[in-house]
Amino acid sequence: ASAERGGEAVEVYWQSLLRDVPLTELRDDTSNRDVLVATEEINKLADFRGPKSGGRVTPGTLFRANALYFDAGDPKGRSVTPPGVLNGPLISQFLLRDAPYASQWISAQIRTALPASEFLTDYEEWLAIQNGAAPKRQLQFDATPRYITTGRDLAEYIHTGPALGWAAALLLATPGGGADKRYSGIYPPAEPVSYPSNPYRKSKTQGPGGGTFGLPYVQALLATGISNSVRASYWQKYFVHRAVRPEAYGALAHHRLANGVSDYPLHDDFLKSEALARSKAKYGTYLLSQTYPEGAPFHSTYPGGATSVGAVTATILKAFFDESRVIANPVQPDPADPTRLVPYDGSPLTVGGELNKLAVNFGFGRNWAGIHWRSDASASMAIGEEVAICMLRDERATLREPFDGFSFTRFDGSRVTI
Repeated sequence: ASAERGGEAVEVYWQSLLRDVPLTELRDDTSNRDVLVATEEINKLADFRGPKSGGRVTPGTLFRANALYFDAGDPKGRSVTPPGVLNGPLISQFLLRDAPYASQWISAQIRTALPASEFLTDYEEWLAIQNGAAPKRQLQFDATPRYITTGRDLAEYIHTGPALGWAAALLLATPGGGADKRYSGIYPPAEPVSYPSNPYRKSKTQGPGGGTFGLPYVQALLATGISNSVRASYWQKYFVHRAVRPEAYGALAHHRLANGVSDYPLHDDFLKSEALARSKAKYGTYLLSQTYPEGAPFHSTYPGGATSVGAVTATILKAFFDESRVIANPVQPDPADPTRLVPYDGSPLTVGGELNKLAVNFGFGRNWAGIHWRSDASASMAIGEEVAICMLRDERATLREPFDGFSFTRFDGSRVTI
């Protein structure tokens, strides 16, 4: 019933309506009328906790991510914008570059779903999915792979477990150079990007290996971190919060507005919003359009498991690689031809900022799909980070190399050394 949840509902309905708008239109000088209308309406909400510029949501901060910490002295929560998340393209550079994988490579181009792939706006289809039936309709895909260009593309990228942090680790740990860039990392051998305190940075006779500090060691921590962060977030889902999914919240609105059921206490900011009215005009019901034919998972929406995976991944990588390094020659998809990249010419993008962006791309992409709220993703940023810190604390106790410890910047901008 809260204004905060109503504001999140307005946002996620706008995301569903703008899924096929190029993400390059989410900039302050945009002329896209729908983006401008969405920004204007979100600014009128009584309670909206997304990133702002000068105290207001702008097209450049629209649908960008934040992290939510709950501290002992502030039980209502502390919302922060992770460093780098507002800089440059919405999509992380680590999702726009082919990743070298020994004698293979992982393409940054993905299979994308067509705009016709909208689900659960028909009440009978919605009800069948709620009751556990298998979807009768399936996704329709574009035959031509392309870079992540729209919110729908991002939602499909994180539909099932993508390469994500694995690819980022390969890009950072693999030496750059060579004629074929698909088999090269970001930085050449003369410019190692490992963290300065790495004990092997100054050694003339030794190098890191699979046991400690080498790429296999980092990859093992990433895989374990995924499992650990999911356990942490799922414990919260099942035993603490039990919060309603957006697709079920939308059905409460449908029953109230279409069927006259008056005892569902939804906030007027949502019930009287233009986002809801436009969605009703487009689909014929007040149900929230979903990009996945199966809809949302059956368990509680809060906190988000996917975001905890992104957060633990980014935190581990920041602990092993120099997050202050600037990424040379940044790129973004060409809005006119999303099968190709064009240079991004703007504020400098750093490894740390783009790893933060990688984390929120993974989690907040589920919001574009219609299966999560902003607060689900925001809270899980802190959960995944804390899981990573606990893991690194355990690892630190086992290392025999002379080592000053893992140091990195948290999502709230503070520094931590383990």
